[in-house]
Amino acid sequence: MQRTFAGCVATAMLVALVGCGSSSSGGSTVALTDFASESAKATCARIYKCCDATERMGDSTWGATEMECVTMQTPVVATGVATLQAGVDAGKITYHGDRASKCLANIKALSCDWGITFNRRYVPDCLHVFDGTVANGTACSMDEECMSGFCSPTGCAARAKAGDACTAPTGCEDGLYCPVSAGDHCLAAKALGEACEVSTSCQNNSCVIPDGQTAGTCGAPMMCNGQ
Repeated sequence: MQRTFAGCVATAMLVALVGCGSSSSGGSTVALTDFASESAKATCARIYKCCDATERMGDSTWGATEMECVTMQTPVVATGVATLQAGVDAGKITYHGDRASKCLANIKALSCDWGITFNRRYVPDCLHVFDGTVANGTACSMDEECMSGFCSPTGCAARAKAGDACTAPTGCEDGLYCPVSAGDHCLAAKALGEACEVSTSCQNNSCVIPDGQTAGTCGAPMMCNGQ
């Protein structure tokens, strides 16, 4: 059986950063100033839970220990946080520390079948950690600035419904994905165990396709699967 493993660690870190947020120790919220370090903790916790020693050796930025991983990854995450912080300061983005806390708890509870490069949009409580204040038709620089959650090339725009045409990964409503190819339409993202043809259709970003076949099942990735 061949297992496809889409994405990379950098993508996983960005996912944890932009959409999920994190939790303060023992608390129900987290300050935006703590967001980078707490997001790094969430990602490194999954790396050390689901990736074996050989897999971890493949990336020097994962460190020799989980603590070292957090130390090395925090500055990486902080770069993205700075962009979001600028949006918050400008009044274009509202940050919800309580939602970030719930999101992190749910990320930590995910089985290793989700791997480390899953799309945060499909994890409970991970949507709307950052909400935009910019109305449709107004200029934008990132999805998080828009009330709709979608920044198109022409400004903030409504996201497409199931079956509607789409041209961007974030251009579909919650729970949907856009294949992003000619003539694509918004489709429902597939849960673990459901049939799939490409990894991007799976909530965990991993379509397991048997050798010689063109379709498979959303399942554990080839790497960092806890096995």
